Amino acid sequence: MTGSGRGRLFRILVLFLPVLLATGGCDVFNPPTFTKRQLSGTDTTLTYSAILHNYRNLEGQKVVIGGRTVHLDNRTTRAYVQLEPAPLDRNFRPKAPDSTSGLILLIFPYPVDPSALRDGQRITVIGTVRRMKRPALTDSGRTLRLVTVEVLSLHTWVPETAIMGGSPFPVMTPGFTGPYQVP
Repeated sequence: MTGSGRGRLFRILVLFLPVLLATGGCDVFNPPTFTKRQLSGTDTTLTYSAILHNYRNLEGQKVVIGGRTVHLDNRTTRAYVQLEPAPLDRNFRPKAPDSTSGLILLIFPYPVDPSALRDGQRITVIGTVRRMKRPALTDSGRTLRLVTVEVLSLHTWVPETAIMGGSPFPVMTPGFTGPYQVP
């Protein structure tokens, strides 16, 4: 390759470098919620209301559902999470929950860290629709009917207030041993 050929190649690379960085960096700064492998065989078009109303026809179907956690019940070999479902945006992030639609019972095949799934935490899961749990009475006397979904993959969302404010770096508190420690 001659000197002028290398110079031309260098100029082309320099011209296209900003374009490559701008378009290639999208997935780095905004990675997908779930991988293509996790989403394979999943019906992403089903809404939570379709799952709640047609659970018998959808039994065994792999779906994506999200919302806000209402209650976590950890057992020795599994965990049960009551989810207040919400519509999902194109990135599978739950929008405002719909409290009138009912609840979905997520069944995890393992115990869950209570600090990760505290009440009010927004989550999105890939799971398999199972059946409706036997109706039970709540403390207020309401009959609670829960469609069950066996969880395969979980994504927790950072609260929007945590994204906007505060320092992303650990802050040492004088007199204590580590970051984020308070008396």
